[in-house]
Amino acid sequence: MKKKYKFLKKHVNEFTKTFESLRGNKWSLNFPVFIFDRDWFRLKKVKLYDLARELQPDNSQEAPELIQYQKLLKDGHDHLLAIQECWNEFGIEDFHRSLRNSSKWKSKGNNGWTFKKYVELLTGYRNIIEKKEISIPIIILGRNSKEDHKLEWISHDFISELTIKD
Repeated sequence: MKKKYKFLKKHVNEFTKTFESLRGNKWSLNFPVFIFDRDWFRLKKVKLYDLARELQPDNSQEAPELIQYQKLLKDGHDHLLAIQECWNEFGIEDFHRSLRNSSKWKSKGNNGWTFKKYVELLTGYRNIIEKKEISIPIIILGRNSKEDHKLEWISHDFISELTIKD
């Protein structure tokens, strides 16, 4: 664990109880994920199946229109010519919808919680369980719009290193 986080005793009890309940279970989307709001000491346990609804990942940068646009810019194209080329390839409406979605996410903020990170959590979790190990993901929410959410894994060592807040 990179950073020491403080939890309430009831949180530690929930980690321990959940950790023990997963022994011997086969992988499923019903496995738990914890979401922790440090400012309010709120811990929420959700099923993996519901995680994307609970903490919606930003997939706006995955749009093929924006990927192509960024590639053209990186290759040295003028931004107006890059836009025009994307209009021709994808259509004006689709290209601008992708730009609006990206702009919306940038203004709304998502604390770095991207679709790529969401998929990495899913595949990492599945790999851990299929190896007959137990670790439960916990997403530590960023405290402000500039701080990314952090993904940690609750293991036996994680629980034993925890600092309990009175």
